[in-house]
Amino acid sequence: MLTLLLLLLPLAAEAAEPKTLAPIPANRTFEVLPAPVGEERRSVLAAAAEVMEGWSIGLAGQDVDATLLWELAETPADEPLLRATRERLRRAIDLDDLLYFLDDVAVAGAAGRKGEPFVVPAGRARAHGLLVHPDDVFKKRPREYGKKYSDIAVDEPEEQTELEPAEDGALLGPEWTMRFRNPTDRNEQLIGLHERRPTKTLPSRVASLLVQLEQAGADVWLTSSVRYPERGYLMWGAFVLSRAGTEAELDAALVKVEEANAAWGLDVDITWRHPEGWKATREAARIMAEAYDVVYATERGARYSRHYDGVAVDFVAIGLPRELTLYAPDGEVETFDLSRPDHTRDLSLEPELIGWVQKHFGLQKLTSDYPHWNDVDRGK
Repeated sequence: MLTLLLLLLPLAAEAAEPKTLAPIPANRTFEVLPAPVGEERRSVLAAAAEVMEGWSIGLAGQDVDATLLWELAETPADEPLLRATRERLRRAIDLDDLLYFLDDVAVAGAAGRKGEPFVVPAGRARAHGLLVHPDDVFKKRPREYGKKYSDIAVDEPEEQTELEPAEDGALLGPEWTMRFRNPTDRNEQLIGLHERRPTKTLPSRVASLLVQLEQAGADVWLTSSVRYPERGYLMWGAFVLSRAGTEAELDAALVKVEEANAAWGLDVDITWRHPEGWKATREAARIMAEAYDVVYATERGARYSRHYDGVAVDFVAIGLPRELTLYAPDGEVETFDLSRPDHTRDLSLEPELIGWVQKHFGLQKLTSDYPHWNDVDRGK
């Protein structure tokens, strides 16, 4: 009996390994679902609901299944479908791009992949245009699903806390997210800001804003406050390598990332080049970047981030109500009408709301970086 158990152990270990899901092709052609006719989108959602019977996929933290799609398809004619979709999913959905994606899911299902646990997290969804991207709003340069990328990954990023920390010299990968950890509890994050600059009011201003948004019914996350420079470097390195389109681009990016490690005095003992080649390096970098949930990073930001000095925070507030009243630390009070169908109901994507928060909460939005806000008062 013991011999049999020992023989079965390797098989059990192999079975326990997570299954890697291949990406699915992405395009802007309806191959299974009917193409929309004019402004009508409900019939496309109804067809998608039929395809999704018995299947659920994850999109930006929400389950998309037949029940949800039928609910949207049956939206009353006098209710704008875009608003109904954004309110039901509590996300800044790009409706047309969502339909193209659902068609690609249907194509994959018809090819034998129905039932696989497809997941597209928020950062990936935003990069592919399924969610409104800051470029859509602030640069008038919409991200369009199926144009920049010919496929879309559907694997679920690994949870940081479920990983063992990477050892010195380890290959790039999600395990590095457990090194140089930031505080993750909101109170600890705010305390970290206070400890860096005890005389400044950034923690109380941020806390006030987030609590008010939560009390109004929004979903709110403070995702980062104080950050170690090593962590910023690793996030940037993973992001840069994940964006390489060719072997030459990846080699150039590797040189830049490895030189920065020494030049910035960090000496993080990470192996950036994957032994299986440049594509394996890029894929490992993608998985690592998504485990960090980084969708935007620059060399300058990685070297001089205001997070290192406690002068910046990353937070997300989505699912804002149709009417939002805010009370500012300077005594100002304002009520915002967010009921128009095209409102994203996402704080990071609403220019009028951003402008008021900047002025009256003493913050500055970095519009190119979805969750990032700087403190206007940058003194020590």
